[in-house]
Amino acid sequence: MLRWALIFAIVLVAASIAFSRFLQTKSARQYLIAHLDTSFGRTVDVAKFEFSLIDGARLTAHSITVAEDPHFGNEYFLRAETLTAGLRWSALLAGRFEFGSLSLSRPSLNLVRDAQGHWNMERWLPPAMPDISRLGFVGPPSNAAKIPTARLKSIYVDGGRINFKRVDDKSPFALLDVTGSVEQDSAGRWGLDLQATPMRAGVGLQDIGTLRLRGSIAGTSARLQPAELSLTWRGVSLADVSRLTRGVDYGVRGNLDVDLSASIARENIDFPSSVSNRSAESSAAQWSISGMARLTGIHGWKLPERQGDPAINLSVQAAWRLGAARAQIQKLMVEMPDSRLQGMGDLDWEHGFYPNLHIEPSSVGLSDVLAWYRAFRPDVAEALRATGTLGINAALGGWPLQMKQGGISSTGGTITDASLPASLRIGAVNASVTHGGIEFAPTEVSMSPAPTTTAAATASADSVSPNAFALRGAILPEGTGTLRWPPNWNLSIQGQTLHVQDWLTLSDALAQPLRSGWTAEGGVAVKMRAARNVQLPGIASLGAVWLGTMDFRDLAVNPVYVNQPLNLSSSHVEYTPTQRTITLASANAFGAIWHGTVVRRNSDGAWTFDLAADDLDAAEMDRWLGPRARPGLLARLTSLGIAAPAFPVREAAASRIAARGRLRVGGIDIAPLRLTHFDGEVELVGRAITLRKAQADFFGGKVAGSFDARLFEDPSYRFQGHFERIDLAALGSSVPFLNNRLAGTASATLMLSAHGIGRESLTSSLEGEGVLNAQNAHFGGLDLTEVVSGDDSDSSATRFVSAQGKFRIGGAAINLTDCLLDDAHGRYQAEGQVTFSHTLDIRISPAISSGKVPVAGAASPPIAFLRGTLEIPNLVRPDIVPQAAVKSSARVR
Repeated sequence: MLRWALIFAIVLVAASIAFSRFLQTKSARQYLIAHLDTSFGRTVDVAKFEFSLIDGARLTAHSITVAEDPHFGNEYFLRAETLTAGLRWSALLAGRFEFGSLSLSRPSLNLVRDAQGHWNMERWLPPAMPDISRLGFVGPPSNAAKIPTARLKSIYVDGGRINFKRVDDKSPFALLDVTGSVEQDSAGRWGLDLQATPMRAGVGLQDIGTLRLRGSIAGTSARLQPAELSLTWRGVSLADVSRLTRGVDYGVRGNLDVDLSASIARENIDFPSSVSNRSAESSAAQWSISGMARLTGIHGWKLPERQGDPAINLSVQAAWRLGAARAQIQKLMVEMPDSRLQGMGDLDWEHGFYPNLHIEPSSVGLSDVLAWYRAFRPDVAEALRATGTLGINAALGGWPLQMKQGGISSTGGTITDASLPASLRIGAVNASVTHGGIEFAPTEVSMSPAPTTTAAATASADSVSPNAFALRGAILPEGTGTLRWPPNWNLSIQGQTLHVQDWLTLSDALAQPLRSGWTAEGGVAVKMRAARNVQLPGIASLGAVWLGTMDFRDLAVNPVYVNQPLNLSSSHVEYTPTQRTITLASANAFGAIWHGTVVRRNSDGAWTFDLAADDLDAAEMDRWLGPRARPGLLARLTSLGIAAPAFPVREAAASRIAARGRLRVGGIDIAPLRLTHFDGEVELVGRAITLRKAQADFFGGKVAGSFDARLFEDPSYRFQGHFERIDLAALGSSVPFLNNRLAGTASATLMLSAHGIGRESLTSSLEGEGVLNAQNAHFGGLDLTEVVSGDDSDSSATRFVSAQGKFRIGGAAINLTDCLLDDAHGRYQAEGQVTFSHTLDIRISPAISSGKVPVAGAASPPIAFLRGTLEIPNLVRPDIVPQAAVKSSARVR
């Protein structure tokens, strides 16, 4: 038995090899290719044929190419690495060559649609077998169109690809990894079971899911009638859906599942003879389509997936007649947890995609609106809740879809959060939709507890809540009548509150903070309006311009860079098309009462001001800006340069500062000194502060000059000014250790510079120079009478008719040079230094007369040395000064 089996196997192999060699002959190739041409209805080209009897009578064609109908282009219709055709034994034994099934390995199919809407596949699959027996007719059938003798029974596909074209334009869409089968039953209907993965050229897709098509159809030459199809698309990422359909990622995350079914029943309707067969067939054949799309876990790409992310179900029932550029939507339904919208309409794509829908009276829950808002907005409060519904009845049309006519209404709703002192109450909402725009009637939003029955009965009909705002506005289409995003709009807000902090808390809960680094408490009244219109030149680029007024009453604002709140007792802000004007009638800040105006131009964002304060005290400023509660203002500003990456917000804010104006202060106390009637021009640019044309009264005289501060990584400061007719007695009375010890008047010029952070750094780096000119000067404890005349006078001090000289500041000391002192006994020259620790080391000598020529290298012998401290000066004659001390003092310059 084994012997006969082996002989049979050898015979099969030999026959297969012999028949394969025979298929290489020209006549055999022509015969096989002719049968393939008949099966495909196209010209076929094959590189090589092989035949096998081992697994049945199978013919294998390598590198097969099926040509395209010239009407649809010159590219191939079908191309495959191998085509395996099963031969019918019954036909083979009868001497005929008929294909029963085809298996395509890694095929590539081009589906082309011409300008008239016909596909190149319409004559590929054979039609269903004709019904020979006809009712009311006896006899042989009439000659019908010739049916190909080689009718396929099944087609199997593995690893295929389907490309799409419209005339000569190749679509970026394609189907990859196409697998499955197309099989014909005894009735001539084709059963489909195919699955594929969609793709788009040039776009990377990760979770695009799998398309699966199942069902049955008649031959495409019979225009698929009848047919029943089911299409599923599961496990799809919304991000990949947007990449597939539009080529871009819109930042939406979530999952999509689609179930779509379509059926068509062949209808036999008698048409007038004037109607063509094609028109009759198109009119009689109608597809019934129904489907459902389930979207879950919808959220923005910046946010993690959350359990409460929105979900939505979209179901549709539609009807479409073959050949028509229009489909009727019989039922459309959108469902969310607290919302339900339903409607009907139609789709028209004869001149572009244009849907028309009518939304029947439906409801949208505010909780669903909040859920969608939270899904795309980070930092929304977790405990935030919304109640209430919106009623919608509208007609929609165009693409992108937009509202054409209808209305939106609601009886109101509430928004609650644990951080709010009371619920936000939303009043009745009424909006009308006309000409593509939405206009909202005034709607009141308030943050007051619900009124009791008694309170509601006694309230006046026209009373206004002290903690409410009325909103009114519209969303408008562009000049073309299209509502695009972002849309044109206008909005007005009017109302007042005594607790602005409640509304700031609400804005934080909604992740729309109105404050950045500051808090506020108190009252504000608002009357504002704004509009956005891209048709107005310049407005779109600048954004919406707000117009109107805001009035603050007893408002306390606490910026992050100060330790105490700014109290705006009475302030008014006016917004105009060109600028914003802040008028301070009374404001308490930095220990002073302020008034004046601050203006910001809209064109360049620059600030100008004209401010006045009654009194400023350096100690009080330190309490406001010092390091008690947080780093001082100076340290915080200079820290921007030291650790810029740690302060990106402050760095950006500081770089945007641009302000200049006039500053007047009644008095400035920098203990122990005091300036009065200060008036100057101030300019701030980034981290640079400049004072120009500054002047003030200073101890009976005047001081004027300029001041520059550069607050960079190593902050630097520079002062240059002059003092005129300063009352030295008044100046001395302000310094405890100089009280009652100075007299006379003095004028001086002074230039100072310093850099660094902190008192120690500033003191050690202080440098400067100046010129002093005093008249009738008196310094208690300095009496030259005894050392000059030898008299023991009762005089406790010498009064100098004039004192003038130069000085330099550096090394933590003041160095005196070329100082000339004139008194009743003559003129003296003083040189030396006064340290910042009040130590004195000054050499006093007779001044050389201008008529005498001094000996080269000689110096006038000193008549005295001034030692000790400013508090206790000590005048010593040179004959009692130790020699070492004399040499040391002589070296002081």
